[in-house]
Amino acid sequence: MGKKLGVAIIGTGMIANIAHIPAWQALKDQVEFVGMADALPERAKATAKSVGLTEDKGYGDPVKMLEECKPDIVSVCTPNCFHKQWTIEALKHGAHVLCEKPIAPGYADALEMYKVAEQVGKVLFVGQSSRFMPEAEAAKEIVSTGVLGDVYYAETSACRRRGVPKWGQFHIKEDNGGGPVYDIGVHSLDALLWILGNPQVTAVSGGVYTKIANTDEGLKEDLAASGAPEGVLTPRPYSYKEFTVEDYAAGFMRLEGGMTLFLKSSWAANIPSDGFGGTYALGTKCGLKLHPLTLLGVTGAYTSDTLINLPTPARVPFVGHRGETAHLLKVIAGEEEMRVKKCEVLNVIGALEMMYRSSDIGREVTLCEITGNCK
Repeated sequence: MGKKLGVAIIGTGMIANIAHIPAWQALKDQVEFVGMADALPERAKATAKSVGLTEDKGYGDPVKMLEECKPDIVSVCTPNCFHKQWTIEALKHGAHVLCEKPIAPGYADALEMYKVAEQVGKVLFVGQSSRFMPEAEAAKEIVSTGVLGDVYYAETSACRRRGVPKWGQFHIKEDNGGGPVYDIGVHSLDALLWILGNPQVTAVSGGVYTKIANTDEGLKEDLAASGAPEGVLTPRPYSYKEFTVEDYAAGFMRLEGGMTLFLKSSWAANIPSDGFGGTYALGTKCGLKLHPLTLLGVTGAYTSDTLINLPTPARVPFVGHRGETAHLLKVIAGEEEMRVKKCEVLNVIGALEMMYRSSDIGREVTLCEITGNCK
């Protein structure tokens, strides 16, 4: 067995402790932790101790951690608005980067991050972990056979009735750029576009709302309902008075080839507790429902629903992160082609930026307005 690769974490909040760290620990024969960094030094030290490192491997200054620990791979798990800064810093210090989604709160920032990765010859991998779930993997395989025929419409929903993350800075715009769209909507949109072969989003008309979560409803809520199934190691005090992002958003998207797509995402909305939509693709031969994976079509003289039997994934929180870290190691070793490609990430973040901008100015926004390539 060769030398283990050194892994460091920048941003030691919930997603680092519940998703990234267990995923890297599952690869302990290939990697080892070398350092932890966080804006709150005590949190970094606590996380360092939790993985068997000494307290001095917990840093309040990520640059110092990069210089002293010299990691081969860095998981960037900070709030969204700091992804660009620390991804670029890690790349320039010679590390491959696994950056949590979304890559950044804007198309231009994403382009700059990839440019730096290309300049230094390191891998920048964006953690779109939903692609590593059995339903998504199987759906992509099925769609690629052409069984759906001509796909002309799709929709996806990532909605919680009440589920604002209340342990970090998710709800603060200056730290995260957006709310549920960047937290959970990005996963749904990314997975659906990937399944469909990444058709380019060319224009978006969107509505973004803050109607409920910036008030105190006095509800008793648990962290699991808002995305932290195993709790939080070092939660930050929460106040609804700080809430400056959206709690609900919807966008109608035009895609190349004439396809259209609808996205909904919420942390707080008066919707049914058992769901508000789902993920579907409509084709001329049959349709596809993602959860549970089902083909919707016709057999003989009858309509029929065909349930696809899938392997049962490991019963661990954020199992998709296990898939993405294992895949990243193979990408670094040259054994696999990168599943989350630059053009796909830019497609997703461009679509989401168009949605926010459309809501701001009250009209449809085209891709060329985001990229600056309008003729």
